[in-house]
Amino acid sequence: MLMNPDKEHIHETFPWSHHSLNQSTKRGFQASSVSKSALAWFKQNPTNSIDVILVDWQLARLLMPALKKMNCPLILMDRSPPADASLFGKLQWREWKRAWKFVQNREISSGCVVSKAHREFVQEKYSIPSETIHVLPAGADTDLFRPQEKPSINEEIGLVYHGRLDKHRGILSLPMFAQKLQSAGINARLTLIGEGDVYENLKQTSTQKPWLRVLPRMHQHDLADLLAKQHIGFLPMPESKVWSIASPLKRSEYLSSGLLVLGLRHKGHIIEKGNPDWFHLLPQHDFHDLGIKWVKSLDADKFNERSKQARAYASNHCGWKTSIGELNEAIHRALKEV
Repeated sequence: MLMNPDKEHIHETFPWSHHSLNQSTKRGFQASSVSKSALAWFKQNPTNSIDVILVDWQLARLLMPALKKMNCPLILMDRSPPADASLFGKLQWREWKRAWKFVQNREISSGCVVSKAHREFVQEKYSIPSETIHVLPAGADTDLFRPQEKPSINEEIGLVYHGRLDKHRGILSLPMFAQKLQSAGINARLTLIGEGDVYENLKQTSTQKPWLRVLPRMHQHDLADLLAKQHIGFLPMPESKVWSIASPLKRSEYLSSGLLVLGLRHKGHIIEKGNPDWFHLLPQHDFHDLGIKWVKSLDADKFNERSKQARAYASNHCGWKTSIGELNEAIHRALKEV
């Protein structure tokens, strides 16, 4: 069973049961409201048929008293340490540390992270064996996210970013990048998709810039259709404690859709193959100048060839197969410890 704040209908077609948890819309109360809703469900539905429970780090402390009583193995899920730069984000670090303390003390069997760097980050703070921390990199549905026919790059270059539209993610550098392309005579159209603290400012800017489109979060099928028609996906997140250990989902979705990728160079963005022609990472201080030079070097033939290479890489490396296998191993290891 999956329990989260998603609406029930979202999971109707999937091969698992789902219970929708109530979540407050007020910042600072979201984790506590979800936990309260989950505790109410456990109280109303006592069961001994659960083999393993996977719990998000944001809920671990609040749910631990109830979960311990269920006498089954627990696995901590850490998709990312606190990424918010606000006061709420700083307060979340306390919850993150408490969650991993449960793993160190063996109250939780093991933990799951998104990258090797993420695992090293945890181990710098806690004495947890490597075999107790499982790496589940972000993957993409390569059947859903796949290339479609795109406009010719010689006529218009489609640039895109999707995810949180927060200032500390480097988002404001992207309209400047597109504006410089326009000034250089390149017909570029930038699409930003998501929500965050600069959404309204960007939306207002888009009313004055015909080459800028700002859209709210959208359903996965709509997102896949939109990405498939773009040419270059951005990874603008700067090097920081959080982004340097990330495994950005958007990276896999860009490549699966046949996009080339342009981003900032740090270990949170790199891929196993290094820095091929279709995956271009640059130092932050040279991102605009060298990035624009790279975009200007592209033509239809170069793009089409590199797009095929990006998709081929995604088919071999960006699906969920690796993560599912690692999660399966984590679950079986936890069951053996009972």
